[in-house]
Amino acid sequence: MILGEDLLIDGRIRGIPVDLTCEDATDIIGLRPSAGETAFPVLTVSRSAFVANARAMFAYARAADVDLAPHAKTPMAPELCADLVESGAWGLTVADARQARVLLESGFRRIVVANQIGGLRSAERFGRMLGHYRNAEILVFVDSITALESVAAAGREAELEVGVLIEVGGARSGARDIDTVREIAARAAATPMIELAGVSAYEGASALADPQATREAIGRLHELARQAFDLVRQMRPAGRLILSSGGSSFFDLVVDDLAGLVRADSNARLLLRSGAIYFHDHGVYKRGLAAMDHRGGFEPAGLGRAVDAFTPALRLWAEILSRPEPGLAICGMGMRDVSFDQDLPCPLSLWRDGASTDVSSTARVRKLNDQHAFIDIGEAADWQVGDIIEFGISHPCTSIDRWRSIFELDDNGAVRRILPTFFG
Repeated sequence: MILGEDLLIDGRIRGIPVDLTCEDATDIIGLRPSAGETAFPVLTVSRSAFVANARAMFAYARAADVDLAPHAKTPMAPELCADLVESGAWGLTVADARQARVLLESGFRRIVVANQIGGLRSAERFGRMLGHYRNAEILVFVDSITALESVAAAGREAELEVGVLIEVGGARSGARDIDTVREIAARAAATPMIELAGVSAYEGASALADPQATREAIGRLHELARQAFDLVRQMRPAGRLILSSGGSSFFDLVVDDLAGLVRADSNARLLLRSGAIYFHDHGVYKRGLAAMDHRGGFEPAGLGRAVDAFTPALRLWAEILSRPEPGLAICGMGMRDVSFDQDLPCPLSLWRDGASTDVSSTARVRKLNDQHAFIDIGEAADWQVGDIIEFGISHPCTSIDRWRSIFELDDNGAVRRILPTFFG
């Protein structure tokens, strides 16, 4: 168990009972949220579900012959990142320089910065940071000459060559046409402190409400990525290249569209950056995997349906504080504790005296305030103040980033370790 100084029992970490006065967090180990032994609300991750999800994703990667660089922005928990690297991840992905520094300080040395790094001042700071980690392999997205010049400035500051992936895009950042890609590639090939390392995209931003329109939009994006990769290969005929795309809902389409191109190239790899898949959820990603199964996209893994291979690993636990009227229960959990950008949390079970009752089909979160959840339960429901509600979530990224630590649970629902997060 790795604990930082900020995990002392002093009331700052949610989920730690306020009556504990010991010098460290060892008294937390073995406590069960379902039995009311932690403070509430508290966010937990099931160890067995996380491990099983990783096993399923890595099985898919082996079957599809692709590499994984899981997006660390989802948990920003170095211990969980270490689990994924030990499972065989090629590297890790981050969204910005601060996240890169967290991972570098934690000992990781192969990182994809899946974003542009900003202007000259940000580039110089980025370069000074890289100068402290001279044995690290860093890849950075660029989608313009200006972005490329920033990376070159970072390389000069660090006195290191920095790898760039030319990002193509259609709904977020990214070069929009092959002529722009050609201009960036030519400048990169001629710029000191730059290694032209390949091409990147993010297909998730191209998703639309209609599945067929989504497929067509992702297809157009990946066609541009194919053209860009061919162009970069012409400029670097003998260089090892990376072609990267892949969120957690459409990684099968990345493989469908791009794997053949990479397999035909003896010196290239397809790199998926999915991050939320290792946590899964009861909302947006549940629907995403159902759609993947409809496409038959998970079949190469040989593990059956994706909806069966992946298990939601995160839970938010909260206590009923008020029963102000029939049919309504109010829990001490709200927008400061859980995601609500892509669906409200889902009540799963009611726990009382160590026993659980399934409420997934009879209870619904109506709305969230800052620290209250309003739950419609039906006028005849026997819910009491002090009952504990186990919630599923939708969108892991915007749930975990509300927490300075996650409680990891064993198969008995007891805390096995506390995982610090580093969201700033």
